[in-house]
Amino acid sequence: MGNGRTYTRGLCITFNVLLLVSGVFLFVVGVSYSFQHPPEFDHRSTLHEMYVLNVFGPMTVLFSILGGYAAYRDKRILLILYVVFMTCEFIAIVIIAVPMVRAQPKMEEILDRRFQSVTPLHDTEPQVQRELNKLQASDQCCGLRGHSDWGCHIPLSCYCPPLPPDNSLDSLCETVNLGLQNTMLDCQHNNTHGQTTTSVSQERWVYSKPCGPILKRHMNFLIQIMIGFISTFATIMIAAIVMSLVVLALQIRSTEPPLNDSLDRVKYQLSPLAVT
Repeated sequence: MGNGRTYTRGLCITFNVLLLVSGVFLFVVGVSYSFQHPPEFDHRSTLHEMYVLNVFGPMTVLFSILGGYAAYRDKRILLILYVVFMTCEFIAIVIIAVPMVRAQPKMEEILDRRFQSVTPLHDTEPQVQRELNKLQASDQCCGLRGHSDWGCHIPLSCYCPPLPPDNSLDSLCETVNLGLQNTMLDCQHNNTHGQTTTSVSQERWVYSKPCGPILKRHMNFLIQIMIGFISTFATIMIAAIVMSLVVLALQIRSTEPPLNDSLDRVKYQLSPLAVT
């Protein structure tokens, strides 16, 4: 019995160490996601569940420390509290994960609505413009659905580099007549956010590939990674809860008093031999 309890407590501590590492990872991912993604793309969408990672990460770290300490010191009250807290967190994670799983097939439609809500891009928030400028420069794309999303103010990050003599970039770029475009769009106002743009009446080579599909692939990949991680995390959490319950059961069993079977035994007493 003693060896079994020691082995079970060791497994419980091991699972809690894994939960500790997972909690730190959740917190780091949640913080980095919050700082790197513009809220205009994620606000009121199903991706707002990602920000909950900032809460679940520290909670998991604290609960795993509690569970590891309770298993190491063999504290019954702490183990009971640990099981209750982890069960509540598991239920909350399931509630958060279900909308993410349901939203994955509809992610393209959700992002299309989000893209439409932020266009024209020259009137949107400066943070969105900065992020798009970075994406356009790195991935050689322009706008969410095309250069027309910028209206009259196509940023310099959309411009193709000077074409080489062999026209190897011809398939990546297209010609835009900025003067004709400004006339068609009736562009008589300046960019309200100080975006570096051009509206000179001349032809320019801009990237023909839109950035929207790149963002969609990124969001789908992110959701797939998070669903896989949450599934693994939930499995470890269930194992930790089960092992804690086993430790509790063994602890309760070891503290039960032994059965009193004195009534079931027949007592014999040797009598001295008679002297004849």
